Amino acid sequence: MTFDLLIRGGTVVDGTGAEGFAGDVGIVGDRIHAIGDLSAADFRDVIDATGLIVAPGFVDVHNHASGEMEGGILNIPSVENQVRQGVTTLISGNCGGSPWPIGEHLDAVDALPIRQNYGLLVGMGTIRAEVEVDAEPASPEEVARMQELAARAMAEGAFGMSTGYFPDFVTTDEIAQVARPIAEAGGVYATHMRDESERLLDALREAIAIGERSGCPVQISHIKCWGTRAWGLADQALALIDDARDRGLDIAADRYPYVASFSGVAYIVPLDARIDAATRGGIEHLRDDDLAERVRAGVEDFVEVLDGADNIVFAPLEPMPEIDGKSLAQVAEERGEEPWRVALELTIEGSVSCIYFSMREENVRAFMRHPAVFAGSDGHLRVLGRGVSHPRNYGTFPRWIGHYGRDEGLFGVEEVVRKCAFMPARKFGLHDRGELAQRKIADLAIFSWEDIIDTATFDDPHHYPEGIPHVIVAGVPAVRDGEATDETPGRVVRLSR
Repeated sequence: MTFDLLIRGGTVVDGTGAEGFAGDVGIVGDRIHAIGDLSAADFRDVIDATGLIVAPGFVDVHNHASGEMEGGILNIPSVENQVRQGVTTLISGNCGGSPWPIGEHLDAVDALPIRQNYGLLVGMGTIRAEVEVDAEPASPEEVARMQELAARAMAEGAFGMSTGYFPDFVTTDEIAQVARPIAEAGGVYATHMRDESERLLDALREAIAIGERSGCPVQISHIKCWGTRAWGLADQALALIDDARDRGLDIAADRYPYVASFSGVAYIVPLDARIDAATRGGIEHLRDDDLAERVRAGVEDFVEVLDGADNIVFAPLEPMPEIDGKSLAQVAEERGEEPWRVALELTIEGSVSCIYFSMREENVRAFMRHPAVFAGSDGHLRVLGRGVSHPRNYGTFPRWIGHYGRDEGLFGVEEVVRKCAFMPARKFGLHDRGELAQRKIADLAIFSWEDIIDTATFDDPHHYPEGIPHVIVAGVPAVRDGEATDETPGRVVRLSR
């Protein structure tokens, strides 16, 4: 037997949580053919992994690679910020929004040179828009049509359905009904819950109810206690998850390892005011006296929850030097305006996002340690050095491993690899990935346990991580000796259960 690629001399950590062992990994084509002592084997290419961990490629099931920022994967198909983290598979279409139709988008990506594997959830917000449901509860006929589109998305390869940022008129029952075809096709219900702040526990109960009523496995997206009023709710939130798991519900959560979130500036403005402005003819109607007063009250409450306007930092989608990297407090002072008025005008202007310093470190650790929580970036594809970025776009997985695993001692190498690869792969039905074993797809992350670390910070976010010299996708080096290769071995992946 001659291997196409031999990974020689490393410590194999297979992803399942089993103890690592000294061994070689032999790859033929896109599959792992053998693991063990292969010192006598012939090979066409070899990577010396002496002193390194040889792990399954990391699986990021919560990201926004399909769009936003830079235009997403259709505009920047071979971007490096994810694959340099050791991420070999991305699942996008999160938080309720996705491309449509699913099949056409996946076919378009399939024709592009991509560095990592790519799959999709279908967004229920996208489905709702396709059916042209008004800002009110859906009728039975509209629900039936949404179910048809959900079933179509699954037939075209979606891994499940996502929800996010939904107003109260999108009812629990409506979501559960639309999720039923997802469950029937073996998909996951992934939710950016209705509230991650003071109504966190009610939102979590709703997500659990949707899973139980629809039959879907539940994935809580970027689980968090957002803002000062929620900081004391972490233990209760995890207890709700434990109770649901004890009842037999397949429920898990993902978490990025940072205390700040990222969303559009419109998130500051009350959703009901934005909806009312839209029904009046456009977002500019937020300037109407009655809506402006609601915006003022809502923004002031929002700022209070974040303990001040200094904790909101602007990160525009397009360069805006006058506000790039500045806080809402700074911009308000420079403009001589109240913070609520700045938020209103930038919401109308559009294409402005913010980094929200909204979380507490001890809660981040508590969520990460929980046995049902694994890694997820909530990140975007980003071009190095362009615009204001959240550091999670470059550092999520190295930070899980290097900072929280090795330096903070939250995990040993076997457990943190399981949380970065095996757990997300199994939850989303990627049965050929997330594990080093014979006949599995040869997606590997090869890193130094002593050196792996994120280097991107909130002040200086555009930096690739260190300590990940090699990343293999489908048997082909996408990163070698610490540099991205010219190879683009990524593939579109579709659910197959």
